[in-house]
Amino acid sequence: MSQIMFVETFRIKVYVIEEYVEKVLSAVQRVTNLKYGNYDGVSWCSHPGIERCTPRAGSDTWGGSIDAPFSIASTQVEFSIPRDKQLLSQVVEMIFETHPWDEPVISIFESTETRKNGVI
Repeated sequence: MSQIMFVETFRIKVYVIEEYVEKVLSAVQRVTNLKYGNYDGVSWCSHPGIERCTPRAGSDTWGGSIDAPFSIASTQVEFSIPRDKQLLSQVVEMIFETHPWDEPVISIFESTETRKNGVI
């Protein structure tokens, strides 16, 4: 019988245009292996949705024009890391370094996840 355990984690979600998904995930994996039990590189990617915004003065927009609505297909990328604030800071920095937007949408949640057989 397996031993189920509970692990305190940060669950991170970020919206990324398809052509940058692998670049962002590869950068994150330079600071963490995205381990989940006996698996490395664990992430979840949604089907593309539409990301919308209106860039305003002061933005360093990758797409669109200042004061004009802009939309583009994007993918929700989600993964978890151990609840370690230093690691979280490194992960967020990697996302900012590789994401095409100057203000990527990053959501961070404290969560509790399961693991089995003592492998975190």
